[in-house]
Amino acid sequence: MKRNKLALMCCGVLAAVILVLAVVFVALYFTVFRPRSPRVVATVVGTRISAINGLPPVLNITVRVEVTVGNPNYAAFRYGDVVTAVRYHGDGVGQVVVPAGEIGARATETIGATVEVDTVRVAATPYFMPEAVLGVLPFQTTTEVAGKAVVLGTFKISASSEVVCDVAVYWTRGNVTSDCTSTVHIGGR
Repeated sequence: MKRNKLALMCCGVLAAVILVLAVVFVALYFTVFRPRSPRVVATVVGTRISAINGLPPVLNITVRVEVTVGNPNYAAFRYGDVVTAVRYHGDGVGQVVVPAGEIGARATETIGATVEVDTVRVAATPYFMPEAVLGVLPFQTTTEVAGKAVVLGTFKISASSEVVCDVAVYWTRGNVTSDCTSTVHIGGR
């Protein structure tokens, strides 16, 4: 009888400890370790125009895009290759891949990519000559970042982001304007 009471008391204490730990872990997960979406801001920081000429068509353009990713989570965020593509009227005219990396817990990092525009493809389109005469060339850059954070070795937070920038290159004035939109997906995509 005494043994049964002791075993029952041990089981009760063990169940209470497990219940308290479960409540603590659930509370921590939904407060401190709650998955938060990364803050992603993209900017076209520079466009270098080396040469442009209408006849014969010559165009040398380099586009530099910086993507700043803020990781608000309490775990490092490991991301895969960051792909930045440049399009001219929907046609791919340049692409660069930045190798995978890691952003520390509650840290911010800027990932930069410089894309050389394939000038032969741009000049071969029927849009180039009229737009070159008008003095503005419209490009679109797309940058994709995807990765995951593992909190306490158990909770996995996956996130992906796509940043699309509409870039207008005013080659006659030598300046650039851009308008960027960011989309973030938490969990499976």
